[in-house]
Amino acid sequence: MTPNPARTREDDSMITPAWRIRDAVDVDMPLIRELFVEEGFTDLTDPTGIRVAATPDNTMLGACRSEQGSDGHWNIRPVVVFDVVQHHGVGASLLRDALKRHPDMYLVSRGEIEPFYLACGFERCSWEEIAPEFQNECAQCADRASCGPIPFKAKDVDLTLTFLGTSSGCGVPAFFCHCPSCEAARENPALRRTCTGVVLRGRGTTLIDTPPDLRAQLVREDVHDIDEVFLTHAHYDHLGGFGELEYLIRLYQDRPMPFHASAPAMNEVFKEFSYMDDIFAIDYLEEFDTRTVSDGLTIQALPLNHCPGAMGYLITSSSGKRTFYAPDTAELKPDVIRLLKGVDNLIMDSTFWGEAGNFKTHHSMQQTIDEGINLLDAGAIYLTHLAPHICEPDENVIDELYAYVKQFEGRVIVAEDGMKVPLS
Repeated sequence: MTPNPARTREDDSMITPAWRIRDAVDVDMPLIRELFVEEGFTDLTDPTGIRVAATPDNTMLGACRSEQGSDGHWNIRPVVVFDVVQHHGVGASLLRDALKRHPDMYLVSRGEIEPFYLACGFERCSWEEIAPEFQNECAQCADRASCGPIPFKAKDVDLTLTFLGTSSGCGVPAFFCHCPSCEAARENPALRRTCTGVVLRGRGTTLIDTPPDLRAQLVREDVHDIDEVFLTHAHYDHLGGFGELEYLIRLYQDRPMPFHASAPAMNEVFKEFSYMDDIFAIDYLEEFDTRTVSDGLTIQALPLNHCPGAMGYLITSSSGKRTFYAPDTAELKPDVIRLLKGVDNLIMDSTFWGEAGNFKTHHSMQQTIDEGINLLDAGAIYLTHLAPHICEPDENVIDELYAYVKQFEGRVIVAEDGMKVPLS
């Protein structure tokens, strides 16, 4: 009954991973029972709460059950892999998968396995933090003396928003532009900016927008996987890199990826990328809808004045810290303003300098600062989606902006590619 996979992740030279994590189904239960009985778990009746690691030919390598205790906390009960594939990362993969879903995970481990759980992002905790029924179960176990059980809880992880890009559609430098900002960026690569998008990272990875520079941005930020995607709107500078996701999903993940956007934006996406409509789990967002993603983050879609179906996203961590991301918007709607009062981080469209540009669809840098401070009372204000090309002769808008924000003593920040914003 034990598996004998042809290859493991370490010696796999193909793009296809050696195993994937999926929900358990009824046909998996005989093998799962075989695994779990060895650990003293004999109460299994169905695959509820169980995830399995399986090879591309569906050979099971291991399984993990998550169970909610009477105290509301989730617990690993248990994670087990077959002997033949131990020490190849299968158990660690199952734990990472569980932690994406329930970042407040607890467990009780045999003492001899402590180094494994410490390496997988857990730390010792008190027995009082374990649900009473699981404490009692362990106390009554005949093997307790030899087992030396240790209670663990998941360590907190840093949740961050990373700016993949901070420029409007042209980028800095734009290939055709010779404004002072672009010329300075040609001379100094540190001044360059790519098209606007962000990635939310903790144990999981959520992408907001797919700018045309996406491949290079993800490589630069060492992103290897994506759990789901949100789109603010379907203009090219926020959508152009969408095709970069095709091989990730078809060849590596081999499962539909959750994709969230308004109906108008979604319709535009699949006019351009009709050959990719089969690889996404499409989720049409209505105004003010909320979704929960990895690491306990909630993302609420707030309507913007920009184009049909444009959304900004209010990101709230389990600690209650709120971050609003709106890379393209004109004047905010009254209902949105009410929701954003006192937001911790405001990341908003700052396309134009001064009176230049089209304020029917965008903000100026000064307007974003004024609204962030005087209208929303935001904690920190990040200026993004910069378009320094629309300027007076010999005016370096980027230099002007950095000089201008000094008066706000750190409350106003000029976003830069690769900059990170704490979410919790």
